[in-house]
Amino acid sequence: MRTMHSGDLEFLLRFLSSWLAHHILGIDQSMARQIRKIRAGMTPEQAFEEEKHMVADPATTSLLSGMNAMFRMIAARNDELEKANTTLEAQVAARTRALTQTNEQLLVEQGRIKLAMQQVEMTQRKLLESEHRRAEASRRNMQQLLAQIIDGDPVPTFVIDANHQITHWNQACAMISGLPAADMVGTNEQWKAFYPASRPVMADLIVDGSLEEQFDTYYHGHFRRSANIGGAFEGEAFFPHMGEQGRWLFFTAAPLCDADGQRIGAIETLQDVTERHRAEDDLRQYQNRLEEIVAERTSQLGEANVKLESDRKELEVLLRKVEDSQQQLLQSEKMASIGQLAAGVAHEINNPVGFVNSNLGTLKTYVAQLLNVISAYEAGGPDEISAARKKADIDFLREDLPSLVAESQEGLSRVTKIVQDLKDFSHVDQAERQHADLNAAIESTLNVVWNELKYKAEVIRELGDIPAVDCVPAQINQVFMNLLVNAAHAIEQQGKIFVRSGTENRQVWFEIEDTGKGMTEEVRNRIFEPFFTTKPVGKGTGLGLSISYDIIVKKHGGSLDVRSTPGQGTCFRIWLPIDAKEPSSIANTCAT
Repeated sequence: MRTMHSGDLEFLLRFLSSWLAHHILGIDQSMARQIRKIRAGMTPEQAFEEEKHMVADPATTSLLSGMNAMFRMIAARNDELEKANTTLEAQVAARTRALTQTNEQLLVEQGRIKLAMQQVEMTQRKLLESEHRRAEASRRNMQQLLAQIIDGDPVPTFVIDANHQITHWNQACAMISGLPAADMVGTNEQWKAFYPASRPVMADLIVDGSLEEQFDTYYHGHFRRSANIGGAFEGEAFFPHMGEQGRWLFFTAAPLCDADGQRIGAIETLQDVTERHRAEDDLRQYQNRLEEIVAERTSQLGEANVKLESDRKELEVLLRKVEDSQQQLLQSEKMASIGQLAAGVAHEINNPVGFVNSNLGTLKTYVAQLLNVISAYEAGGPDEISAARKKADIDFLREDLPSLVAESQEGLSRVTKIVQDLKDFSHVDQAERQHADLNAAIESTLNVVWNELKYKAEVIRELGDIPAVDCVPAQINQVFMNLLVNAAHAIEQQGKIFVRSGTENRQVWFEIEDTGKGMTEEVRNRIFEPFFTTKPVGKGTGLGLSISYDIIVKKHGGSLDVRSTPGQGTCFRIWLPIDAKEPSSIANTCAT
C-alpha cells in the first residue's frame, strides 16, 4: 500500500470536511424544497423521491470527481514518496481508522437527518391536513352564510352554477313561483317557475356569455344592459302562467366570477310589478274617462258660456243703470250741497246788495236835487240859484256823497268776492287735473260756507306753506265743504273749528278739527259707508263722506283718516301726494 504525505492527508481531510458541510447544507435546502412542494399539493412521498434523486446525483458526482482528482494526486505523490514515507503507513492506517470512524459518524448523522426529514414530513402532512380542514370549514361557513343571506332576502332570488344547476332558491322566490327550494335546488329546471316549456332564463344566458342578439331572441327587445352592474342585464315581461291571472316581473341577472375573473355562475333577482301595471292600466282608464268627462264638460261649458254671455250683457245693462243711478245720486248730493249753500250765499249777497240799493235810492234823490241846482244855474237867476242851493243842501251833499259811494263800492266788492269764491269753489272752467294752491282753495270754501260756520264756531286757521298739488280742484273743494259743514253741524252750541295744513314725505295734509260732540267707535267705523248718516231724516243723504272718501282715496291716491272722542270732538286728516304719479305714503294719525 502506498503511503500518504502528511500534506496530502491534511488536504484530504479538509476536502472531506468541506464536502460534508456542503452535503449537510444541501440536505437542508432539499428539505426546504420538499416542504414547498408539499404545500403546492404534492404528496410527501412524491416530494421525497424527487428530491432524493436530485440530491443523490450532484453529491455522488461531486464526491467521485473529487475522489478521482484526489487519488490521481495521491498516486502521483505516493509514487514519488513511497520509498521515503513507508514509516507513515501506520499513521495512514490510524488516520484511515479515524476516517472510518468519521464515516460511521456520518452514517449515524445521515440516519438522524433522515429521521428528522420523516418527522418534518409528518409535521407538514399534519399541517396540510389541518389547513385543509380549516379551509373546508371556512368554505362551509361561507356557503352557509351566503345561503342564509340569500334565503333571508325579501327579494325573490335564485343562483345557478356554471353547469346551470340551481344552488340557491330563496324563500321569496319559492313564494312568488309556488315551487319550493327542496324541489328546485340541484336541478336545472329554473324555467318551470316562468314558462310552460323548457327554455333559457336570463341567468342561463348570462352563464353562457350570450350576445345581445341571443337575448333579443328570447326577450324581443324587452331587456337592456344594467346601468349599475357590469355584465348584468335587466328586463320586464308578463308571465301568464304565473299565479291565477299571470304576473308582471322586473328581473335582473348578473354574472358570478371567481378570484381569477372566471364566470362560475349567475344570480337573478325578481320584482313583482303587477300592481304597478294594474295601477297604470287603471290610470289609463281613468284618463280616458277623464277625457270623456272633460269633453262632456267642455260641451256643457260652451253652452254655459253662451248663457253667461247673455247674462253678461244683461249685467252690463244693469251695471250701466247702477252707474247712472250712482251718478244721479252724486248729482243729487251735489245739488243738495248747492241747495244747502244757496240760503247762506244769498244772505251773504243780500246784505251788501241791500245797503247798495238803499244808497242808490239816496243817490237818486241827491242827483235830482243836484239836477235842480244845475237847472237854476242854467236859468241864470240869482234868486233861483240861491233857492235851489238852499233846498238841495249842497254842503250836506258834498259831505254825504263820498260816503255813499264808498259804502256802495264796498258792498259791490263784497258781492264780487263772494261770486269769485263761488267760481273758485266750483272751478266750472277748470274741470281737469291741474296744479292748484289748496290753501287758497280752502279759503274760498270757507267764504262760500261762512254763513254755515259764523253762528256756530270760531274758525282758527293754522295753514302752513305747501306746494301746489296735482289734483282736480273742484273735487277737493267739495271734500273741504263736506268736512267744514259736518264740523259746524257737530257743534251743538258755540265751539271752535281748526283748519290746518302742512307737508310731510312728499305729501300735503289738511286737518279739519272741531270741538263738537264727537263719535262712538261704532259710528266712526261706518262713516264712509254710502247712505250712512246720524242726522235726522231730511237733514242729510249719507253720501257726503262716502263721496269725499272716493275723491281722496280712489281718484287722487291719497288717504282720509279720522279720530274722534265722544264729547270732545272729531279730527279729519286728508293726505294727498304732491305729484299724482307718486304712490301715497300715508300717516295713520291726526295732529292735535
